[in-house]
Amino acid sequence: MNLSETSPELKRAEKGKLGRNNERKRGRPRADTNASIDEARLLDVAFSMFSAHGYEASTMRAMARELDVSHNLLNVRFGRKSDLWKAAVDWRLAEAARGVEPAFTEREEPEGRLRDLVYRFCHWAIINSDIVAISYQEGQQDSWRLDYLAKHFILPFQIRLQQLLADVALERQLTPIGSGGLLALLVHGVGSYFALRPLQEKLLPDQSTVEASSIDQEADAMAEFLLMGLFAGN
Repeated sequence: MNLSETSPELKRAEKGKLGRNNERKRGRPRADTNASIDEARLLDVAFSMFSAHGYEASTMRAMARELDVSHNLLNVRFGRKSDLWKAAVDWRLAEAARGVEPAFTEREEPEGRLRDLVYRFCHWAIINSDIVAISYQEGQQDSWRLDYLAKHFILPFQIRLQQLLADVALERQLTPIGSGGLLALLVHGVGSYFALRPLQEKLLPDQSTVEASSIDQEADAMAEFLLMGLFAGN
């Protein structure tokens, strides 16, 4: 027998092995090749999908396709979809809070801090329409997700807002709208105005606003309007 010859069985085995290797290359990415994906990018895509489509309609498979990674990578990193939702919410809201946090920590009289907070929040709304969207998505019905948002983000912010309003009220009269009402006007009033830009662009312009030259001026105008209402009668 010539040992240099390869048997038909061995040739078929080698051919089958080569085919399987090619299939792996053509198929979905190996999980270990995606281990270095930037987590901020991953969480950004997840939060965007949750805010745009809602929790139930968002799938980890769709997120994996958007990220061009294997579905298993998301499972390995986060386990369940609910854990990914929490991680995405924690990351996005912590990032967004930096825009308004100075209004609570700066050394200034209460009225000055309240005015600064309203201005900051109106400008915050320009670039955080996804947070406005997810609060609308989750705020319409009771769920564990609404409980999570309320416990970790909404109520802690409201408590600080209540204290700031109380401090201002010691020095001058405020319109009795309450912290919940003010929060709704900021998030779902001003926030919706900027989140629904395509709708706003369909509306007829008013003579008084035709000259507005920037979106920042619109935010300033809304802040001034809200503050005039807060301090009405003074």
